[in-house]
Amino acid sequence: MAASSTSSWEPGTEILSLAPSDLSKPSVTGPQLAKDDAYAEAILKAWTSDAEERTSKQTSTCSHILYKCNNEDETSLHGCIYRSSQLIENNASSIPGLILFHTGAGPQDIFLRWKADSLVNDKELFPNGCVVLIADIIGDGEGWAWTDRSRYETVRKSILIPDKKGERNELKCRIQAAIDTLSAQPGVDPGQIAALGFCMGGHPILELARMNVPSVKVLITYHGVFDGVDRLSHVSNSDNKISSSNELITGKPNVLVCTGEDDPFVGKEDLALATAMFNDIGCNCRVMNFEKTRHGFTNPAQDYNPSDAFAFNEDSYSKSWSATRDLLKKAFRLNK
Repeated sequence: MAASSTSSWEPGTEILSLAPSDLSKPSVTGPQLAKDDAYAEAILKAWTSDAEERTSKQTSTCSHILYKCNNEDETSLHGCIYRSSQLIENNASSIPGLILFHTGAGPQDIFLRWKADSLVNDKELFPNGCVVLIADIIGDGEGWAWTDRSRYETVRKSILIPDKKGERNELKCRIQAAIDTLSAQPGVDPGQIAALGFCMGGHPILELARMNVPSVKVLITYHGVFDGVDRLSHVSNSDNKISSSNELITGKPNVLVCTGEDDPFVGKEDLALATAMFNDIGCNCRVMNFEKTRHGFTNPAQDYNPSDAFAFNEDSYSKSWSATRDLLKKAFRLNK
């Protein structure tokens, strides 16, 4: 099991009191959490609006967590734990745990902090609460992925390119470290785990399905990339192989893939191969393919991205998040 240590707990929405310029560069007190001031400002605005619309008055608390990968180098990974303040006070037990896998911007992303805070404060979805881990796949504690793209590409290749047998053991190791770390958190039911992946986070979602972890009940991707899926070893469970269906299953993860038709980073062949692999493994994979939707459609800050490949799409985001909440609600109730 991965060893881990948390820092002190602080209010999960403390970030909302900071200026965009405080978030778009690293400091002595914390990592860089945004690409630039415009990115930070867009997420701060969306997060503030979200928080103001909540009917529940509960608040979140968060802590940075350092955990280790059980590999030869004992790679240090830098995550962040979110949970409701009431869970700290009441010492609740047997609640679901969720893992958020980051984009190519790395784990130090204010967007992921917003989503984690939103999930732990969703009383309709999680009446007894939940715990969220923002996982680290690349080993970035300072937010260097925002600026050092050469280093990012090097690390990405070392993790995602499969070996001669079609296996990605380094990726599996980092995924397992995240599962172990989340499962060890006070109150978390280790048999009730879900994982959500954005962009690059599509890779750990697919790999989690291939790993066949019984505790993982739900896997969801948003504009998830699956480049190189054709080089992975074939994994199949002929006894459980099914076709995509709206009916939930037990024993294997229920998978939701949310993607945009105009996303240049998600090739049709890659998407088809990934979907087939999910189903071959025995998962129930549903694909939501949104029209006139580009990469990064869940993130309001992508409207400030100079690349035409990226854009926020409020309608696609709303539909994908509604489907996410529906699947999580049904799957955790089904698997109790």
